[in-house]
Amino acid sequence: MMLKLLTTIPVRNGEQFIEQTLESLARQTVKPDRIIVSDDCSTDRTGEIAKNFKGLQCEVVRSQAPLGLFQNFNRCLELAGQYPTEYLQILHADDTIEPTFYETMIGLLADCDGYGMAFCLDERIDENSKFLSMSGNADGITEWLTRDEFLKRKAEIRNQAFCATLLKLGGKPAPVRFPIDLQTIGDMAYWAAFGAHCKQIPFLHKALAKYRWHGGTQTVLATPNLKALILDEWRAMEMNEMLRGKGWSTYRKLKLKGMFSVRSNIKVKRSRQNGNFAYAGEILRAAQPISGMPLWVAGRLVVEMRDIYLFKILGRRRHPNNIYG
Repeated sequence: MMLKLLTTIPVRNGEQFIEQTLESLARQTVKPDRIIVSDDCSTDRTGEIAKNFKGLQCEVVRSQAPLGLFQNFNRCLELAGQYPTEYLQILHADDTIEPTFYETMIGLLADCDGYGMAFCLDERIDENSKFLSMSGNADGITEWLTRDEFLKRKAEIRNQAFCATLLKLGGKPAPVRFPIDLQTIGDMAYWAAFGAHCKQIPFLHKALAKYRWHGGTQTVLATPNLKALILDEWRAMEMNEMLRGKGWSTYRKLKLKGMFSVRSNIKVKRSRQNGNFAYAGEILRAAQPISGMPLWVAGRLVVEMRDIYLFKILGRRRHPNNIYG
């Protein structure tokens, strides 16, 4: 019997926030048929909290040996193959979704007769659930993205959070798997690869999910790794652009290198703000040859103007662990 909705929660040592995540599932107007916590050898109370949660029944599947982040995501895809499902969400154990998330996302994909992907904006919060920022303009409209436009945005590393994404499988296995060699940017490569198979990709400009920034996130833990922070990001941009099947025009190459320059300059500046001057220099030396000096200088100017606007004029609050934005 095919499930309507399967929610998988890949986690390792998530006791601090997983109960809040499960509570957000219990509040859904359309509840999952099955909730599976894919526990990657947690050494804390993660499994106990999930098993004893009263709001909904949760199954805990514990790995015999540590898998790692994206291997655990792939196990979630394997579980979706064992329990064929119409819709699948991979939900992080530190994020939450609003009560109408599933109802709304399923409604957007109801007429899709193949693979589909619906995603929305997300609200960024800190470890105390206090607001940090919004991932875009919450004007309430729904964009129906073409395959090419979606891939174009993924090459530009446009925002898309796990907690804000619902996949339509239609009872079939997922057509692609997460790349395990892209330590922090593998999700962007996966969304692009999955999107290449989709018949519908609606993007709702409304925040129905909350993405949590805290000191234990994978992106924070991988920050000292230059490959994960810089080189993998450019590689993912190249991979996603090539999925479009249009080759590399001079304009696109310059645009993507310019966007890469801005993103890398942000990381350099945030590292300096946090007192990590030596590491800021390493980031610069790794990223500058990719963008080239003219685009690097232009990117630095853009970052300075952006910071003045966001943090001084608008008064946005920045999480000290977030060197990405």
